[in-house]
Amino acid sequence: MRKDMDTDTDTVTASYAEGWDAGARRAFRPLTRAEASVRDEAGDPYVVLHRATGRVFPVEVHLVAWRDRFVGQWVYDESGRRTHDVDLRLLEEDRLFLRQYVERRYASPEQRDLAPDAWRLTVEVLPGRSATKKLEERGEAGGSFRTLADVPEERRWHDRCGFGVRAVDSSSARGEPACGDATASETAFADGEEPASLWRPPRAMRLEVSIDDLFQPGNPFPIDPWEGMETAEPRHIAMVRIPSGRLAVSDPCDKKPRELVERIPPGEYALETAVVVGRGEYGGERFPVSEEPAVRLVIRNEPTVAWELALSEGDDPRLLPDGHAYGFETDTASGGFADAAVWESVSGEIGRHYGQRGSDRCTFISDGVLRVVDEATGGALVTFSTGGDGTWPVWLGRSAAGDLVSVVVITSYL
Repeated sequence: MRKDMDTDTDTVTASYAEGWDAGARRAFRPLTRAEASVRDEAGDPYVVLHRATGRVFPVEVHLVAWRDRFVGQWVYDESGRRTHDVDLRLLEEDRLFLRQYVERRYASPEQRDLAPDAWRLTVEVLPGRSATKKLEERGEAGGSFRTLADVPEERRWHDRCGFGVRAVDSSSARGEPACGDATASETAFADGEEPASLWRPPRAMRLEVSIDDLFQPGNPFPIDPWEGMETAEPRHIAMVRIPSGRLAVSDPCDKKPRELVERIPPGEYALETAVVVGRGEYGGERFPVSEEPAVRLVIRNEPTVAWELALSEGDDPRLLPDGHAYGFETDTASGGFADAAVWESVSGEIGRHYGQRGSDRCTFISDGVLRVVDEATGGALVTFSTGGDGTWPVWLGRSAAGDLVSVVVITSYL
């Protein structure tokens, strides 16, 4: 979704760099056109800067990262303030999808770049769904307003060839930006100088903790505000029978569960929780502390060498905002591992247990943990507690051979 370059000058030139510092609004490591072409072919991130004569800041900065299936467009005013953000995702080999559009309007020339009180319109788009828009205004009549947005199909999809170094190379004949061989020196970083807020492509959430270490006793594992925290023996919760091989990890009260795309061999698996112990202090008194920061369903007794986000039908990691993840949502501060084929039966018993009628089929295992077994198949649901409401990602651990080893949920805000 290219914005026309509004400028009072006749000449707009394009140049290249490895990166762009959003805070300093300066290019990092200028590139020649040939060097940019090499990065383009390899899928490495780089930026294209569109400059107008007489302006200190670029008119637009295009952020290109084909390996990460991302192209971004940042539009700047003459004061160097970002007025538009465009987030495009490469969902097809030759077409980009408009994932998000942001427009900002500044109240005065003195209002700073990306001021949180600037007028802002955000449009979110997903394939096959209605787009939504959020309008944020400040002042006495301000507020936040969310509604549906009309984004026709022709504005959702854009040709890949319209972006990157090859697009600039072919555009001069159309009277668009001419190509330069280096970024303007007055805004580039000096040799040896490191940027403080260098742009990087958006990526889905990744695990920041060593999950296997959590389930091995004797490993230091700091958790504020406690002292001397280290891992203890994992606590066995229950066995979970999954005769269909279809695994659901979801809020146990969901009418329709979040079933994972990943299939597991039909069988019975141990559900266990990591245990971390240490000391606390309050009012001059010291006391023992115990935390349970993760639960896992053990599929194989093998070391884990890689972790990946567990997906359900319709999930597409290419569409995730930076640092986000898919997961199950809960407003009961709980989750459950279950055979998806018997979910309706076993989940209904959980609802009855917490309702006025109660349920004779629910087995109380420990605080916050219930187990229900489907009488016809033996398929089970076992609940666990989370650190609160919200969305909780599910992670798949794999062995060196790529086999599924465990299914994990981090149950606290580590």
